[in-house]
Amino acid sequence: MKKTMRFRYGCIRMARGILNSFRDLFAIEYERRTLMPICDPKQLSAQIRKGELQNLYYIYGADLVQVKQLTASLLKKATGGNADMALTRFDGQKLELKPLEDAARQFSMFSAYNCIQVHDLDANSLREDQLKQLLEFLPTVGGATVLVLDVTGFDPKNGKKTPQGKNKKLIDCIAKCGIVCEAVQRTPQVLAKELSELAERRGCVMPRDSAEELVRLCMGNTLILRSELEKLCAYADKGGTITTAMVREMTSPQLETTTFNLAKAVVSQRPKAAMEELDKLYAMRTNRTFIVHAIASAFLDLYRAAAALRAGKQVSDMKADFGYTFDFMVQNAFRDCRRLPPERLRACIRVLRELELDLNSSSGEERVMLEAAIVKMLAIAGGSYDSYCTGYHR
Repeated sequence: MKKTMRFRYGCIRMARGILNSFRDLFAIEYERRTLMPICDPKQLSAQIRKGELQNLYYIYGADLVQVKQLTASLLKKATGGNADMALTRFDGQKLELKPLEDAARQFSMFSAYNCIQVHDLDANSLREDQLKQLLEFLPTVGGATVLVLDVTGFDPKNGKKTPQGKNKKLIDCIAKCGIVCEAVQRTPQVLAKELSELAERRGCVMPRDSAEELVRLCMGNTLILRSELEKLCAYADKGGTITTAMVREMTSPQLETTTFNLAKAVVSQRPKAAMEELDKLYAMRTNRTFIVHAIASAFLDLYRAAAALRAGKQVSDMKADFGYTFDFMVQNAFRDCRRLPPERLRACIRVLRELELDLNSSSGEERVMLEAAIVKMLAIAGGSYDSYCTGYHR
């Protein structure tokens, strides 16, 4: 009898435990379904097109062009295209909470929504009492108010995998009562696939290798990619095929691509090609400061890759350590750095440093000085100017 009673009580306790577990699971699932999801850019774009607007948005991510495009589309939809009259803008770096709260309680006379934009609010710059006030205010935003917080001026993740510090608290708060959208930087393969699909919609054929070449030439800049694709589709006409040769011939030169090609020509000891790339930089009417800095940046990429190879590191290691956006940038550096030992690459960087000093302290002809620096680097690549490798050259 006692054994039977113990067995019954044990079964009852087990059943209660199972019921409690299911209750907890249902509660978690209900809460998950009640909260607005964290959207990807495609989902948010679809919601905006349908006019399914929420009261609260937080848009950020490494793809700054996409962040700007999503924000602009959202604001346009919320204001009915009348942003000048129906949008209230706040600078997040100088944000005062009282005016923001007052604005959120207003009604727009010019559109269906009272639209507010807060640009580049870094929650880490807020005091604890300010953050508390903001987190208490955000869940109260409702009615016809659409409050959009967009970030392009800093990284809420601070280089990590997830948002950090007070920005994490802010994003978590918005995720509970609104929509958070992160525009992750798309890979070259994804961008190439999207370009091929866009070309097909415009009645053209763009093979994958042509699309990937366009991504490389435009350094993955989505805004430039769209405009270049429009030009290529118009040139190819309906039913035409956009070839790799056509992409190379028709695509407007970009600063980063051109300077890397110049650096590649130097390490390959091709003087004519190096000077042709310099001609392209001047044809782009690029400011002298940007030219020197961009060339130096290209050589730094090569030097980092050479140092990574010497240390036994991989492409993924260098990309993560220095925050590169695209794999192909690092892959190109790994490929081309093998032509010169790190000491000679370091000597080339030293030449560029001296060029910057000379340009800022003398009245010489800048084009002549740039050409002289390129000639010095070509000599270093060829094994001359050993004094630059040792540092005893002045």
